[in-house]
Order: sequence, then C-alpha cells, then structure tokens
Amino acid sequence: MTQIAPSDRGELEMLKTNGLAAFRQGDLAAAEAAFDQALALNAAAGDRAGEAEMLVNLAVVHIQAHRHDQAEKELTRALATFRDLGRRSEEAQALGNLGTLYERAGRKDEAARCYQQAAAIFGELGERENQQATLGALTRLQVNQQKWLQSLFTYDQMIAAGKKLTFKQRIFRFLFKIMSRVMRL
Repeated sequence: MTQIAPSDRGELEMLKTNGLAAFRQGDLAAAEAAFDQALALNAAAGDRAGEAEMLVNLAVVHIQAHRHDQAEKELTRALATFRDLGRRSEEAQALGNLGTLYERAGRKDEAARCYQQAAAIFGELGERENQQATLGALTRLQVNQQKWLQSLFTYDQMIAAGKKLTFKQRIFRFLFKIMSRVMRL
C-alpha cells in the first residue's frame, strides 16, 4: 500500500465529511461526487480498505437513488475486499447494507440471508448495538413477509442481544418463553 500524502489525507477527510453532509441533506448528486473523488484518492494510494469504505458509501447513495444494480456491484466488491482484508466488522456492515438493498429491491429471501449473516458476525465480535439493529431489520422483514413465528424468535434474539432489558422487554421475553414451551408440547 502506498502511503497517502498528508495533503491528500486532509482532502480525503474533507471529501468524506462533505459527502456525508450532502447525503444527510438529501443532495445525492453532491454526495456521489464527493465519494467518487474519495474513491479515486484511495485507489491511487492503494488503500483497499479506504476504497471499500467509499464503495459502501456510494452504494448507500445508489440505494437511495433506486439504482439497485449499481449498488449491488459496489457492495459485492466492498464485501469481497473486507473479507480479503479480514475486516469482519466492515464485512458485517456491508452484508447489512446488502440486506437493505435486497429488501428494497423485493428480494426478501436474499435480504434475510444477508441480515442473518451480518447479525451473526456482529454477535461474534460482541458488537451488541449493531447486532440488535440488524436483528431489528430482520424482524421487520419477517413481519412484512407474515412469517410471524420466525419474527418472534428473531425479536427474542434482538432483545437478548441488548445490554439491559426494559420492563416491557422482560415481560415479552417471559411470555415468549412460556409460549415457546407450550408450542413444543
């Protein structure tokens, strides 16, 4: 990997910041332009992880713009890079974004598979908040598919991944355990 010059590093951080700000403001064209430039800087420096990060950012922009084919290419490429580099957390994030993409594109089974893989990785890494968020997305998907029992089990996993349960969550878990035992009889 080539070292990024300090001036390029500053430009890179500015591009990322500007891209994120533009995305939050709904200016997808400006966000895409900033992330494209950052991608080019990372590529020129040979920073594969930086490239993959920008590919994920571009994919999120393309998901919002309903350019699903382009987003899928970027996420697939980023996922492969993160796997090659052994960057498990980023791999799980890319899988979660693929899940979102597939869900929005109507590819529900693929979305569920990606969410499950991402949640498992986050769980292995002890990233509880990310695991909970991913399991929440999977629960929502299962409810939308009317997979009621599956969604209850996933919701229970989501609650279990949390640090401290609220009173309502403790009641749900208690009732869920009773229901699960009754269903096994």
